[in-house]
Amino acid sequence: MRIAADQLQTQLQKEVAPVYLLSGDEPLQMSEAADNIRRQAQRCGYSGREILEVDARFDWSRLKTEANSLSLFAEQRIIDLRIPSGKPGNEGSKALIEYTAQLPQDVLLLITLPKLEKSQSTGKWFKALEKVGVTVLIWPIEGSNLQRWIMQRMRSAGLAPAADVIPMLAERTEGNMLAARQEIEKLLLL
Repeated sequence: MRIAADQLQTQLQKEVAPVYLLSGDEPLQMSEAADNIRRQAQRCGYSGREILEVDARFDWSRLKTEANSLSLFAEQRIIDLRIPSGKPGNEGSKALIEYTAQLPQDVLLLITLPKLEKSQSTGKWFKALEKVGVTVLIWPIEGSNLQRWIMQRMRSAGLAPAADVIPMLAERTEGNMLAARQEIEKLLLL
């Protein structure tokens, strides 16, 4: 299933999927989406977490080993698979397809990678993941949507900004949502 970032919270309240794939180039939204998934998983009993960082020397058999390893306390676990290049390669593609064919019962797989290229979204590994899990495509928020986002953030922080503050903040942060969040946090301190 493919959803937008703003639909993630609703999906998480319905159920926790066995696989989540987060793709995008906006760091704040990527981080918050991953945090939301981990937080909801923890509420559902997923207490363990293993982080696997994929690089050129990554051994893809580690994914299978981690998925099939039993915890001392038989706890549900999260495998946090990070693919900074965005491309799992041939070995990774096979490993991900194999993983989806035999989903472990007590493991949630959270995959984060940069914005997908069109060729990647038509790959067998991507389709296999999408069939069993949730894909969240994260796009930068721009223009009036950014201003709405800033307004929502300020209100949820307990601030009641004047009408001219929102456009000014959006202009000063130049669409950088992380910088906008930091500015809101500074305003709270004042």
